Amino acid sequence: MQKLTFLRYLLRALSLLLLFSGCIFMALPADAQQAGDLISQNAIPFETADDFDELINQAGERTLVLMGEASHGTSEFYTQRAELSKRLIEEKGFNFIAVEGDWPAMSRINEYVKHIETGPGTLEEAMNYINRWPLWMWRNHEVKDLLSWLHEYNRDLNPDERVGFYGVDLYAKQDAMGQVISYLEEIDPDLASRADRNFACMTRHGSIQQYLQMVSQSGEDCSEDFADVLQLVRENTEKGWHFFNAEQNTKVAMNAEEHYRGNLMRGAQSWNARASHFYLTAERLLSFYGEGSRGIVWAHNTHIGDARATDMARQGAHNIGQLAREDLGEENVFAIGFGTYEGHVLAGREWEAEMEVMRTPQARSGSWEEMLEATGLPRFYLIFDNEELNSALQSSIPHRAIGVTYNPANESQGNYVNTILPDRYNAFVFTRETDILEVLD
Repeated sequence: MQKLTFLRYLLRALSLLLLFSGCIFMALPADAQQAGDLISQNAIPFETADDFDELINQAGERTLVLMGEASHGTSEFYTQRAELSKRLIEEKGFNFIAVEGDWPAMSRINEYVKHIETGPGTLEEAMNYINRWPLWMWRNHEVKDLLSWLHEYNRDLNPDERVGFYGVDLYAKQDAMGQVISYLEEIDPDLASRADRNFACMTRHGSIQQYLQMVSQSGEDCSEDFADVLQLVRENTEKGWHFFNAEQNTKVAMNAEEHYRGNLMRGAQSWNARASHFYLTAERLLSFYGEGSRGIVWAHNTHIGDARATDMARQGAHNIGQLAREDLGEENVFAIGFGTYEGHVLAGREWEAEMEVMRTPQARSGSWEEMLEATGLPRFYLIFDNEELNSALQSSIPHRAIGVTYNPANESQGNYVNTILPDRYNAFVFTRETDILEVLD
């Protein structure tokens, strides 16, 4: 088991500070009984994807549909999002799914599902590009089944009609830089050499920690060197998929550098750099697919639910849920949260720790999950288009949030974010008891 580096410690500490501060103080709805009654009256039970008609009708005409999850290791969150995504693609013509995964790996998977000649020849080969911890997050049967479906769905479509699969995250900077160099070598080896020298501004330091120490001591950084690489990429006049991919990989490297460097500053700079990259990627994909295009984003509830409806806002933190609403307009965004009361989950005890099956305890007293469980329904969803319901739920109370690192024994102190539920999401899907992902490895 690898020890946490100084940087990873900072990342975890910042995330905990941003996400979970303020959870000590809570206020139950002024009339908890009325709130509970209204939840029960408005709850829409479901068994299969055929029961999601109301969600599809509400979300189907939006530009961007954001789908969350209360953990990164729960099967039901993946299968429910997959079924919703399939219906949005088949019935409403959505163009892509972008997930909280690495762009370089997911771009290769995209080439497989879209039948691009330069891509992997098999699904197994495509999924082998997912090689960074936590592997269970994307190397699982739930994702594999969705990718197989996308590949078959695209088979007989024209290339410009095929539905894509992408990653919005920025952690795989080394892979991103490698793909940029490979692209430029095909265009002009001299450009590739110049880009390699620019990237070496950061990579020569051996580790992110050593790079940050240099920045801290000298006051200099590599942001301009990375920005120059983007100009090298843009010297190519061909503007198809391979150009777009190289340009995006360059932005992954640029924004990763900003994200890591943000750890040297107080406040939410590091978090916000990553969150802004999430939205930038979705925005670029919408532009790439053209006027009238629509997309789906999968990410944790802490990313897709509007940060302004949580304690994150007091720390100056934003997320893709907030940025999308502000930029596209609230009428063009539909955010769906997902949650559970109890069950089992996959997670690690610390960053890069071994995957474990952990018990998800019953939700803490006074939480949204406890209120939702009180309906007695095993599975249901709420759509927050009812003024009476929304008014009754205007309290900021704890809302469960489990990450890739988790300690169930400390859950009640650390894994909740104070939230005004109907302000954070447009809809919420609740499953009382959930189970683990079926991993491939």
